[in-house]
Amino acid sequence: MNSKHRTVAGLGAAALFAATALPLVAGTASANPSDQPCDVSDLTVSVTQDPYSSAGQQAFVLHYTAAGDHTNCKLQGAPTAVTFTKGSGHSEGDDSGITVVLDDPNGSPAPVNVQPGKGAESRILMSSQAPVSFQPDVVNLNLPVDGGHTVTVPWPAGEALRGSSVELTSVSPA
Repeated sequence: MNSKHRTVAGLGAAALFAATALPLVAGTASANPSDQPCDVSDLTVSVTQDPYSSAGQQAFVLHYTAAGDHTNCKLQGAPTAVTFTKGSGHSEGDDSGITVVLDDPNGSPAPVNVQPGKGAESRILMSSQAPVSFQPDVVNLNLPVDGGHTVTVPWPAGEALRGSSVELTSVSPA
């Protein structure tokens, strides 16, 4: 093979390598978690009853999903200032008298990246054996980001809180 053909073959091999490696690099870059905390406009928050609760427990799942096709933000920790109220709007107080405690108050959970198709969740846990204590219409909470951002989320119709306290888990991948 003469030197002209070796150079062309070498360039062809280098171009082929670059073409196959580029998607790998680009794929890794787009999968990196965001440093940008989620804002209210970035998320759709909802609550559903958890059908897979542990024995002796009742749980509700707070779902955090991307509100737009280009959402890329992070949540870390647990929601704060959680209250349960009657009525459809945000209330200045807590109608329920329910105490909310973190299930791991000293933990340092990893941030969870929220993107389209890749949400996050946290749980509200209570004893299934405790008596019904309050039937909320909404749950109010600050998003688990620095400074918080208050959201009011409809509570599942007909579902009640039990006991005098509930546990709240940190955000985890959905």
